[in-house]
Amino acid sequence: MTINGSNRGTGLPIDVHILMWRADGSVLMVRSTDPDSTWRLPWGELNGGEPSIEAVLRVADETVSVMTMPAHVWLAHVAHHRFNGTDERLGLFFRLTHWRGMPTPGRDLRVSRVQWHHVDALPESLTDLDREALARWQDNEMYSELGWNPQRVGAVPRLRGVPGVRATS
Repeated sequence: MTINGSNRGTGLPIDVHILMWRADGSVLMVRSTDPDSTWRLPWGELNGGEPSIEAVLRVADETVSVMTMPAHVWLAHVAHHRFNGTDERLGLFFRLTHWRGMPTPGRDLRVSRVQWHHVDALPESLTDLDREALARWQDNEMYSELGWNPQRVGAVPRLRGVPGVRATS
């Protein structure tokens, strides 16, 4: 968008979330040592000028000490949400299809524990955003909105692939 001759974006913070899925139906979650902390998918904020895939590679290394390659990073879900009811953010959820290394806490000081949780037995303290994104991803839904209007949660139209059409990219 151009306003008064200058390019200005929305300034919307963008987070990248990492979905690491095992064949037994479990997903990797992280948590801090704070007893009141919530479980969540590994995540980090997109740095200015950083492509999303590079951010995923960085966040995977910094939060859970695993390495992957761009060919093994797939967009799984996009969530436009309000954090704490006021701060608007965009969450990009990427699935890692392959990675190297045993997930352990990395250099990110917000993460002190990593643990696999089965999707049928997710922890009570899982963030609402991650819970919603996981549910939508399992239903093959690419987009969600959360926190805009409590009466509308879950009323967002379902965006799905067209039956019989396969993605080619």
